[in-house]
Amino acid sequence: MNSQKKMTSAKRVLIVLSLIGLTLPPSIALGEEEIFISPSITWRNIEEPALKEDALQQIIDFVLENNSLLKSQRKLLQKIEGLPNPGKGFDLNFNLRGGVAPYIDEETKQTTIVPTWGATLEIPLFDSSKRKERIMDQLTYTKEVEKARQDYIRLKNSITSELLTQLNKLSQLQNEKKNQEELKSFLILNEKSLKERVKAGLAETNDLWELSEKIMNLNTKISNLSNELKILKREIAITMGGEKWSELKAMLDDLKL
Repeated sequence: MNSQKKMTSAKRVLIVLSLIGLTLPPSIALGEEEIFISPSITWRNIEEPALKEDALQQIIDFVLENNSLLKSQRKLLQKIEGLPNPGKGFDLNFNLRGGVAPYIDEETKQTTIVPTWGATLEIPLFDSSKRKERIMDQLTYTKEVEKARQDYIRLKNSITSELLTQLNKLSQLQNEKKNQEELKSFLILNEKSLKERVKAGLAETNDLWELSEKIMNLNTKISNLSNELKILKREIAITMGGEKWSELKAMLDDLKL
């Protein structure tokens, strides 16, 4: 009875693991006593995609904030948006006039020169020409603001697209390097086995030389891929990161795609 309960529990665990995309070795999954599942393995597999996505989004946000071209376009947009709208307000004309004029004292009958001043405020009831001019100025202002916004959005999308293209190249190089390293590990294991067979007279020496040559070629290829990765990361950082390119370079070094 106890063994049946344990097997039933084991099946439930396997079903849950299969739903989240995880598998266990048969020796563990079908053990007769108990099933031990390492929390570090399960949670790492569950959390890794989310961590990668967060790291990728952090890089995108960092570039959009610090890219030199985008910062310049953003400042231009802010300046244009900060200009006064010519379509707002009234057509008011304020005039201030000053001068001098003679003043005659009625009691003494003496004449003196005194300063004079005056101010006028004109509020036209309707001026079709000025109204039309104001409307045209407002349309021009609106078009300029909208054009600056669209230019900013296009540049932002272009930089994001270029960044994702470069990150895709980075991912391809990382995957290729990983595959070559795995192949190298496999060939090294075969090389050890082949050496024993050569000693026992069960294999030819030429076979061992050919295998060793393949491993040497893989070492060269892996080294070249490592250099390509370094160059690509630095290129992305310098062209996309602006003044903070070194911080972006560190983020790219930690990124595993």
